[in-house]
Amino acid sequence: MRKYVLLFLSLCIDYVWVNAAVVLADRLFPGVAETVLGQPASWAAQQVLSLILLSLVRVANVSVGEWLLSYAQTEQPAGQRQWANLLLGTLGVLSGIWYLLRLTEGDDGTPFLFMVEDTPLKTAAAALYSALYSWCGVMLLRFEPKAKLCNALLFASVLPLTAINVIFSRDALIASMVARAAIEGRSFPVENAEVYARVSIYYAILLVAVMLAILYFCRERPTASVERPLEGSPGSRA
Repeated sequence: MRKYVLLFLSLCIDYVWVNAAVVLADRLFPGVAETVLGQPASWAAQQVLSLILLSLVRVANVSVGEWLLSYAQTEQPAGQRQWANLLLGTLGVLSGIWYLLRLTEGDDGTPFLFMVEDTPLKTAAAALYSALYSWCGVMLLRFEPKAKLCNALLFASVLPLTAINVIFSRDALIASMVARAAIEGRSFPVENAEVYARVSIYYAILLVAVMLAILYFCRERPTASVERPLEGSPGSRA
């Protein structure tokens, strides 16, 4: 069972980063798709290209997903608890990729650390935070030492960031929700956005509590310890 679960997760991870690369390339170089296809690349065309590239990645044996899950695949003895690492690690890696890709869609005014206007500093700070999410997810999937500590600090950081937005940038937060819905072609009344802003801190507290509870069950790979011979023993140089 573990073999098939890990295979599925590795495929999901590979597909997401390959698809993100395809979407990013299309946004940075839109003229390429128009030259080849005669029109902008549709969503379906992006998915087909992503699947083709995913197949090439797996055939060439350069799978990021397999590398991330290699320790979980070969860990001995088998049957040890892995679900918490796999769940939080996969969510962390994919969330980080999704947030990084979202930065390329254009700024919707979402405040971040007292910053509302679209500036290089705000973009760099948001990108760094998104990259940290992915890196902490990598640490969990790799069962790295101190992965739990790093992820606990990252999860806890959600609370002050949310509090700053609600207390100091409430109007900008509400406006960003309406703007994001408009970008996605949806209608989102200001009244609903105000309700979401009001309960966002409670939602953040609940989310962090759940994530920390799952993190408690995560594991780290044992560190190699070198035993020093006792003084006066045959193996010592005393």
